[in-house]
Amino acid sequence: MNCIVIDDEELAREGLERYVHQVDFLHLAGSYDNALGATQAIKSQRIDLMFLDIQMPYLTGIDFLKNLANPPLVIFHTAFPNFALESYQLDVIDYLVKPITFDRFHKAVSKAYEYFQLKNGQPSHPASTPDRKTYFFIKCGNSYEKVIYDEVMYVEAMQNYSVIQTLSGKLTTLTSLKKMEELLPAHLFVRAHKSYIISLDRVESIEGNQVRVGQKLITLAKNVRETVFRRLLPGEE
Repeated sequence: MNCIVIDDEELAREGLERYVHQVDFLHLAGSYDNALGATQAIKSQRIDLMFLDIQMPYLTGIDFLKNLANPPLVIFHTAFPNFALESYQLDVIDYLVKPITFDRFHKAVSKAYEYFQLKNGQPSHPASTPDRKTYFFIKCGNSYEKVIYDEVMYVEAMQNYSVIQTLSGKLTTLTSLKKMEELLPAHLFVRAHKSYIISLDRVESIEGNQVRVGQKLITLAKNVRETVFRRLLPGEE
């Protein structure tokens, strides 16, 4: 991935440059002390990932990103954690607060790399194929989170949000349940109710017109009850 670093602090730039050189899938295409200086680089060559500081003279990183017609993937880095909420509406991969450890940096760029491969239809591993993908990425807050199909128990609609219940916890996303239904494989998941999508593999019991998924009892809608039962109990009358 071709990447650029934009930060008005020289030491911060040099630190990120050293980190970039340690990661084999990253190639440093340029380093700039202000956002305006990076504009030509973005226009003249393919930039896949941008490390963008927020507080800079003349033009902030947030305003710079808003003005880009087709921005690359972005990882914000800043000394001010209070900007996280403002960056929520922007499609950034991650939000790093200085001082940045290499471990935290590597986690962010690995997420960017996997999302880059997903976006461009490339397999995440040489042995995998597009029709056997085992995960997807979803935007949660100011970052994209990897969701493994086998770990999803159910998805619940909550007003404008969807809550994904996984084996390890909950993820909240500004994604509609309809969109979630499109992201999840139809042979593994079913829309059980107007407010729920369930994993068929995670159903532990059937109790009347309800199914138990983990500790959650979910009522089946009348129009899908027969379909769900048929898929859960093949061969049963």
